[in-house]
Amino acid sequence: MSTIQFSIFLGVFCLGTWGLIVGGIGYSKEIFLGMIAPLIIGIMSIILLSIAHQKSPEKVNKIMIKLFAGKMVFYALYFIYIFTFYTFNPMPFILSFSGYFITLHISEALFLRSIFN
Repeated sequence: MSTIQFSIFLGVFCLGTWGLIVGGIGYSKEIFLGMIAPLIIGIMSIILLSIAHQKSPEKVNKIMIKLFAGKMVFYALYFIYIFTFYTFNPMPFILSFSGYFITLHISEALFLRSIFN
């Protein structure tokens, strides 16, 4: 599966599950905000790692470490921004963020395994 196909699959998966989850409950904004940051960051890291693997496979590990540090800084700033400027129920946001974060990191690991094989 190519990088673009995999990225489209992740986008469709996340938006589809978001649509299914918020179908009958009133937490659509919280769940969407919990989904969108891990989705965008996950797709960006997959694309960057795929490009790095094509150019120079031995540098992928170094890039993964830099991406991980950048993700943690971004997520910290994202949480500060969300909890400072938005008024909403934090529990659906936290559960949504955690679920999508874990799911997208597992899918990223599986994709990386597939490009290294």
